[in-house]
Amino acid sequence: MRKKIPAAPVSSMPTWDTLEAFVRMQIQATMQSVLEEELSVFLGRGKSERRGDIDSAAGYRNGYGKPRRLALSCGTIELRRPRARNLDERFESRVLPLFARQCQR
Repeated sequence: MRKKIPAAPVSSMPTWDTLEAFVRMQIQATMQSVLEEELSVFLGRGKSERRGDIDSAAGYRNGYGKPRRLALSCGTIELRRPRARNLDERFESRVLPLFARQCQR
């Protein structure tokens, strides 16, 4: 009969790689929620909410655009810009504008 060899103990101390990945995930989640909130403010209602009355602002959420990479000093994150349709004016994100480079060359 074979004896089971106990697995090597896993360190609970964070390493640089896990800490950096954690920070990048938190930044990505925060930026994605900022983009969602920006569209909610523009439409005047939250996600999955119906319009209040007939005269309220037109427009509906229409999924997400293609994933977009955003380079940061701690690495690259991927964001998906929420889209809207049936609007009187075009929705343009001020946080993540279309086709804009943020780096200065």
